[in-house]
Amino acid sequence: MSRSGFGIIGAPVLFIGVLQTMEMTLSPALPLIQRELAASPEALAWIFTGSLISSAISTPIVGRLADMYDKRRLLLTLMAITSAGVLLTALAPNVTVLIAGMAVEGVWLGMLPLTVGLFRDTLEPEQAATGNGLVIGVAALASALGLILAGPISAALGYRWLFILALAGALVAALWAWFVVPATPRAAAGRVDWAGGLLLGGGLALLMLGLTTASSWGWTAPATLALFTAAALTLGLWAVIELRSADPLVDLRLLAGRTPAGVTTMGFVFGFASFGLVVALPMMLAAPVETGYGLGADILWIGIYMFPMGVAGTVIAPLVGPMSRLLGRRAVLVLGSGLVCAGTAMLAFWHSSPWEIVAGVTIMGLGGSIGLTAALNAVAADVPADRAAGVSGVVFVAKSIGGTFGAQLGAMVLAAGSVAGVPTESSFVDTYLLSAGLGLLAVGAAFVIPSAVRQAKGVGVVSAPATKPAAAHSDTL
Repeated sequence: MSRSGFGIIGAPVLFIGVLQTMEMTLSPALPLIQRELAASPEALAWIFTGSLISSAISTPIVGRLADMYDKRRLLLTLMAITSAGVLLTALAPNVTVLIAGMAVEGVWLGMLPLTVGLFRDTLEPEQAATGNGLVIGVAALASALGLILAGPISAALGYRWLFILALAGALVAALWAWFVVPATPRAAAGRVDWAGGLLLGGGLALLMLGLTTASSWGWTAPATLALFTAAALTLGLWAVIELRSADPLVDLRLLAGRTPAGVTTMGFVFGFASFGLVVALPMMLAAPVETGYGLGADILWIGIYMFPMGVAGTVIAPLVGPMSRLLGRRAVLVLGSGLVCAGTAMLAFWHSSPWEIVAGVTIMGLGGSIGLTAALNAVAADVPADRAAGVSGVVFVAKSIGGTFGAQLGAMVLAAGSVAGVPTESSFVDTYLLSAGLGLLAVGAAFVIPSAVRQAKGVGVVSAPATKPAAAHSDTL
């Protein structure tokens, strides 16, 4: 990889890794936050809910802005807004300010679709595919690393240092980006569909709020049903307006194509499987040995058990491009989806010893990283250049929705199978099997995606030399 290519990839990847690590350290640190800020359990839940809703709203909008404007300027703006949110959380005198800071910080997820477009515009196809892989791999590694670092940092320095260290890392990434990321040409004419963004953001906010509060309010409670109904009506109105718009925020007709539809489905399923697993596995690992299935692990050891999932994802992701050239794009998509199913199924049947846990999470880490990286590469190859970042944004929103739904449904399964408030072994098995069964949808979606790059107007790497045909992009996928 050239020096310039390393710099363009490194800055956003570092930023994504830092923010993902910070968010994963918060869950183990919640008792410290509650004690210092005198926060209620309901208020603590909003620390994550606010960030989740903010991410769902901002990601598709950032994706569309990335399709239309200079990606360098948008990248630096997003880094500045996110850093301001992290600073606010570090200095928060009460939980209300902390929640507000997390809501501002949550816009960082828009960095994911932005990087897909940035790499496509500024890098050679081989480097762009490697960059997509590193984004997915480092995000997976950061998730596991956060669980390991949370306890030692918060215990030794206090929970505020989780934000201070993240802010320092974010500023380093922003400075790096300032010097190495080049400006990009405007890929699309037209205007930003702010009305569509308002409706989409409102609909997604209502949906995510309903999903995150359903476990406490009840899925059939009037308030929960009202949120879901309002979400359905808002998103339905948004869809009608988008289909009539000459310049929609999200091109629904394009999204219905085989590649966008298949990749979006895979994103939802991977989100469901991974977050459903994150709910169940730490609880099972922390259960006392006397239960017959628990390992009595503390927070540090839970992170250590799950760390191989991140390492596996980081190592394999940059190799997805060469694998696709060797095996074919569809084979790699099916392989990734199949490994996600296999990893969660293994945990259902083999979880009595540490090596069985490590084997299961490693296989799942490999599958998720392979599948999602190959899916993003498919978007970059098949979707017109002026819509690639926008479609990628929809994929990540689908992954967030799938993760939220998976976490809530997983918690319901565990609660239903509890005896005296303690989940039984069979309830954990049911949770893993549910994730594995849904993973079969990702396998089916992989077969929907065309096996070869389509020849379509506007498809290609816009920064490629004029002498290079757009079809050359297929060599990396």
